[in-house]
Amino acid sequence: MKRAFWTFVLILTATMICSAQTTFYYPHVANGVLGGNIWKTTIFLTNPASTGTASGTITFTRDNSTLESAGSPFTTIAFTDQDGAPAGSGGTITFSISAGETRKYTSSGTGAYGGGFAVVSTTAGTVSGTAIFSEFDLANRLIAEAGVPAVAAVANQAIFVDTVGGFNIGVASANPGTAAATVSLSLLNSAAAAVATTAQVLGPGNHSASFTSQIFPAAPQLSGTMQLKSTGPLAAIALRFDPSFTVFTTLPPVTLASLITPAVKWFEQRPWFTPLASVARLLGAFQFRG
Repeated sequence: MKRAFWTFVLILTATMICSAQTTFYYPHVANGVLGGNIWKTTIFLTNPASTGTASGTITFTRDNSTLESAGSPFTTIAFTDQDGAPAGSGGTITFSISAGETRKYTSSGTGAYGGGFAVVSTTAGTVSGTAIFSEFDLANRLIAEAGVPAVAAVANQAIFVDTVGGFNIGVASANPGTAAATVSLSLLNSAAAAVATTAQVLGPGNHSASFTSQIFPAAPQLSGTMQLKSTGPLAAIALRFDPSFTVFTTLPPVTLASLITPAVKWFEQRPWFTPLASVARLLGAFQFRG
């Protein structure tokens, strides 16, 4: 009976993990002309499975200038695939990827600048991806680019901040949920002392992109972190720009201590619950929290 119970627990855990892998996010998508330069976003997807075909969609949503309101479909952005053929329409790309295959989708870079985020939904948990932000001059010569990882949406996370020497940190966050999220933002120095705090409401399906110097205009130059604690899961990414704003690199977020940690400690203090402690630890690694 006990063996059957633990088997059920492990099967349930595996099922939850697999289902969690069917959706992931690109917290920022950039396209168009801004400040005399052209921005493009390239998305790569691959299906590394040995057998089977994965199908799904990439849905693009653009930010609304009013943070508290809902986002809207990013219908003005156009993509071409790895063969140069048009890909998708109306803010959605539909894909089918056989085992071992890869897809590449590059935005056109035309028109006025627009920003937003992308949601990848797939029938197979094996699909994974990454993206590239590319900046070109008006003669279409590459100036700078950086890889951007796909992320999960979590409620509590932090991004590294290093503004010493005139550098600046751009932060993008997206609320993929159906309800507005209240986000608490805290700027901490290297000693974990709070330098500044603020809060904002991010509407459902909305996206925010700004520099830490705009979020905390009175803050001094520092090396530390900015914590984002939200009432709903957010997808986030950061970019570190040099003082000229022409060279940049990505700063993926780190997840703050899981809310499941107290449960792990409680199980660990009771040896007869050791299997559940392992399950709780695994769930914490995959960020099953609100």
